[in-house]
Amino acid sequence: MAKKKKKLHIKRKTKRMIAIVIAAIIIAGVLYGVFMKPEYEVSPAPFTKKYNAVYQYIHDGDTAVFYIDTGEKVICRFLAVDTPEIGEEGYDEAKHFCDVTLEKASKIVLEMDPVSEEYDKYERLLAWVWVDGELLQAKLIREGHAKVAYIFSGEYLYLDYLRSVEKSVTQNEASAS
Repeated sequence: MAKKKKKLHIKRKTKRMIAIVIAAIIIAGVLYGVFMKPEYEVSPAPFTKKYNAVYQYIHDGDTAVFYIDTGEKVICRFLAVDTPEIGEEGYDEAKHFCDVTLEKASKIVLEMDPVSEEYDKYERLLAWVWVDGELLQAKLIREGHAKVAYIFSGEYLYLDYLRSVEKSVTQNEASAS
């Protein structure tokens, strides 16, 4: 009888420990999701026109030159963001950040937005820029080098996402001061 009680007691302890471990894992996952990740993740839309690209050089924080898989050399203006212009505070930092990010990339994809013109009046390709699966425009905003701007054609594909990233950055800056 004593052996049965001991086994029963051990089983209860084991079950209790398993429950505690599972609860801790769930709580850690929730906390990570709330505090460490952006509001939601994005990836290239399956139905849009895309080009694989090879980075050549940077013009400024929101414009770069690429060779695309059609063999063309294109000047690409990053959709929906604005970085400081030459002579403005932050210009060198934004340009350097883009240059280093694009230079280190293993894979770059330029994605056209269905509601945007494909080229602007300066004949620059207007595109979402994916660097190793991450949206470069969001990285620029997250690092404080860009803001959401130049919304001409309704609701772009990733506009809500960029605005949520920008809001998160603004809230973090406000709580830090």
